[in-house]
Amino acid sequence: MSSNTTEYGYGGFAMNKKISKQILVAIMLTSISAAAGAADTTEHLDATDIVKHAASAELSDSRKSDVSPELREKLSQQIHADMAKRAEKAAKKKEADPVIVVGRVPRNEAVQLTLPRTVGMALDYNRDIKMAHYDLKSAEYAINEARAGKMPNVNYSFAATRSSSQTGVAGVSTIGNRFTNGLSVSIPLYTGGKVEGMTEIAKLGKTTAQEEVLRVEQQTKLNAIKGYYALLAYKQLKDVYDTSVTNLEGHVRNVTAQYNVGTVAKLDVLTSDVSLANSKTDAVTAANNVANAEASLDNILGLPINTRLELADHSLPFNEYNMSLEDALDYAMKYRPEVLQAALAVEKADENIGVAQSGYRPTVAVGAGRNWFDTDFPGTKNKGWQLQGTVSLPIWDGGATRAKTKEAKEAFTKARENEQKIREAVQLEVKQAYLAIRSAAQRVQATQTVVNQATESFKIATVRYQAGVGINLDVLDAQLNLDKARTNNIQALYDYNVGIATLEKAMGMDVRTGAVIPTNA
Repeated sequence: MSSNTTEYGYGGFAMNKKISKQILVAIMLTSISAAAGAADTTEHLDATDIVKHAASAELSDSRKSDVSPELREKLSQQIHADMAKRAEKAAKKKEADPVIVVGRVPRNEAVQLTLPRTVGMALDYNRDIKMAHYDLKSAEYAINEARAGKMPNVNYSFAATRSSSQTGVAGVSTIGNRFTNGLSVSIPLYTGGKVEGMTEIAKLGKTTAQEEVLRVEQQTKLNAIKGYYALLAYKQLKDVYDTSVTNLEGHVRNVTAQYNVGTVAKLDVLTSDVSLANSKTDAVTAANNVANAEASLDNILGLPINTRLELADHSLPFNEYNMSLEDALDYAMKYRPEVLQAALAVEKADENIGVAQSGYRPTVAVGAGRNWFDTDFPGTKNKGWQLQGTVSLPIWDGGATRAKTKEAKEAFTKARENEQKIREAVQLEVKQAYLAIRSAAQRVQATQTVVNQATESFKIATVRYQAGVGINLDVLDAQLNLDKARTNNIQALYDYNVGIATLEKAMGMDVRTGAVIPTNA
């Protein structure tokens, strides 16, 4: 006999298809109520009661709604009450602790930054530096791994054997057990120089990892300085355009007043309005650049990107730089991590030649062992011992050692070429950074003169126009020239300060000295 009734299981209840929808809706509403966070003494509807209520409602009249209005209303009131209690608790918690701390900085507070503090925070929290330190730790463990090739090896073994054998003419089978324990010690006395070479390579790897830490720190410092000066420069540029808007607003008022009395043409009003609108657009762009620079510096420092930053400096500095190009090049060749890493790579390649040639040499090892055996577990009744000395002399390995040696020699030659390439690249980088500083210094001096002249020109043009002896175009051109002069001056100052930081990085200067600008000894 077939049946159209379908059974569903939910939370331990078996239900008929006809009433499943009503019950599931009721239980869902109850689950929502529980999720609202009601964990107090408020009376809640029991799921079993809801199921019974829905089932009885369906059985009494199959055409009724899924959930009775009374039940729906009661559930709705319960959910609203629970949500109200939850909101009240959240409000009390917020009132008790209005400042939510995220990471190292309270969300509602601005971070006060000086240039040294900016560099220090970047060095302390940068993830690339942390990863470089992990690589250094790995390199230290690699030394121990290489040294282990000269250490004694101690091994214990246990074997359990069950065997069957047939003896005699009649072929009688016997089954026996054998349990064996063994303890052995082996000591390599000579490995042909392989272990020594691998150990030296591992030591060079550790030194390379140390230089990598310094390289990452220097790059992080450069990024932090660039971020600090970029934010400072954009703040100054914003001030330039805000001042321009203020000046042009005053000029527009003056032009409008003169137009109202009939002393100037409508064209003056229109052109002045256009210039003001353009300046406002530039001011908006400048404000957006400040926000982007602030978020970028937050990221460099490992802060939430919405953290407000307040800089101790209000203008880009201009300090004399005294190091000569020759001193900078000499310093870079001695301390630049990439140069030292390239030299270490040559040493490692040389050691690899010795490791490859160890395949031509014999190996010597000694060993000792003790064993116990018996037919009963654990097999310690009978015992024995052994001493052994092993000398292995390679005669022919199919040319593998010869090929490895040639391969290592080619790698050595390549490493030397790479070292020279890196030295030349670093020298070029140092010289370019040095020349960029000189160029920026000259531009700073030139643009400062232009700023002074443009400021005076704007004042004169404004006074002449107000007196009725100048034209509107003179004022607008003077304001435009002033904005350009101040912008060029800020750009030159930024290039100068970032150029110094770039030269420091190119030289491989120690980031922990705290000196932003090195002095010529």
